[in-house]
Amino acid sequence: MTKVAVIAAQGCEEGETLTIVDIFRRAEIPCDMLGLDGLEISGTHHIAFCCDAEFDGSFDAYDMVILPGGYSGTDAMLASNKLIEALKVAAAAGKLVCAICAAPQVLGRAGLLKGRRYTCYPGVVDKVENAGEWIDAPVVRDGNIITGQGPAFAYAFAYDLVDVLGVDAEVVKNRMIYYNAFAVEGGVPSWETEAGSWPAPEGEAPANKQLTVKKVAVLMPEGCEESETVQIMDLLMRAGLTCKSFATGGSQWVHTMQDMTVRADHMFSAKAVADYDAIVVPGGRTAAAPLIANDEVMDTLRTFDKAGKLVGGLCSGTTVLEASGVLAGHRATGYTGYGAKLTSAQFVADQIAVWDGNIVTSQGPCAPYPFAFMFMEAAGINPQPIKDRLLYDKACGR
Repeated sequence: MTKVAVIAAQGCEEGETLTIVDIFRRAEIPCDMLGLDGLEISGTHHIAFCCDAEFDGSFDAYDMVILPGGYSGTDAMLASNKLIEALKVAAAAGKLVCAICAAPQVLGRAGLLKGRRYTCYPGVVDKVENAGEWIDAPVVRDGNIITGQGPAFAYAFAYDLVDVLGVDAEVVKNRMIYYNAFAVEGGVPSWETEAGSWPAPEGEAPANKQLTVKKVAVLMPEGCEESETVQIMDLLMRAGLTCKSFATGGSQWVHTMQDMTVRADHMFSAKAVADYDAIVVPGGRTAAAPLIANDEVMDTLRTFDKAGKLVGGLCSGTTVLEASGVLAGHRATGYTGYGAKLTSAQFVADQIAVWDGNIVTSQGPCAPYPFAFMFMEAAGINPQPIKDRLLYDKACGR
């Protein structure tokens, strides 16, 4: 059976790393996260997660090796002779060796890009050693070497790798509503067949007033969608916001939807989040029910709403907002088909993210970027400089 290894180094891009693993596991392709120096990894935004195993210096058990980006994570990989030598052996054996963003520098150090066409984050092209021809494209394959360009291309990169392994990524794309979030060729946005939605309000929606936001609390229940949760935090921290996660189960180490383990910053309580300006509920198939059953969580959401603080929900997290009553009368969106679930709201089926008053909602697993950018706008932050750095518009983000 085909098996994939994703190297996680200290300082890696958490959003890229967990998103890639998430997509492979959704495609039912065995995928291990291997810690370069230990099982517990702290990423570039100090979000900690636990790997499946520690890298032992060999990729003999794997058919594909993937190096996620992140400047500090790339530096750690560049400094690992054990990794460099293992990549050389893997490539010589014909295994697929892949890297995205800043990480193609590691392939250059290993001599794997000589005479090859490749891509990487534009800002590190001059740092790639022994390189062939840089191609300005989302994903470039040259033989058994596959490279991706930057953070916002993590979805496209992972889907292409799934296809290379002979599994049709289209099913996964549709479940993750990829075509809703990115205006790329190949699919029809699922909102065009949305049934049971409220009609969109006639005319322009009322202008929203920007809110003062400095501190954001992100709930992290058992079974949460890890790539959604971590990517939202990544983006909000890039915007200069203090963003902390709060575990609502029995431990700060949270077991997530795609069988990963992520450490929350704190345990949740109403008191612990009382001085925060905003609260976010990410998705996850099994994550909503325990939150809805948690009276303290429900009361906290109502308290934030009553105080006019910013409240956000993504994917199944929107059903938590519905159960708390904070969506009542607001324009809101949610995962495909949620028009029948978010009955107190004016459901907007044809927008990937919606901001109405103090409520921000978005659709699903591929929507952390539009959700976070809309959240920034509600907080009075211009997201465009961050979009530019992440290559979001280039990736055709909606």
